[in-house]
Amino acid sequence: MSLLDSGNETADVYPQVTTTDDDGNVITVPSDTPVTIICRIQPLTSAEAAVTGQMTTTTYRLIARDAPLGAWAKVTARGRDWDLQGEPQWSRGSRRTRHVSAILQARGGEP
Repeated sequence: MSLLDSGNETADVYPQVTTTDDDGNVITVPSDTPVTIICRIQPLTSAEAAVTGQMTTTTYRLIARDAPLGAWAKVTARGRDWDLQGEPQWSRGSRRTRHVSAILQARGGEP
């Protein structure tokens, strides 16, 4: 069994969906219904990147065999909400090596 199939964490992914806002514009937002996935979540760097002022940006890499990720998806893991930084990266190799990875950025402050 691959490390991709035996992740040590679970996460709830709210896949991106297309809807219409109050003004009639077509927009993309996270779904209201989550999909639970098995994954690995690893620190992206050894230190958090400093942002203007005294805030820090917490970033992690999520790696899973398969997940309904998209640029507008939302992820809930480790007791907090995360946004994706950009598009997920799909590795479409063999059946044994295919996987998806995404950079997660924490929403809001520490819990």
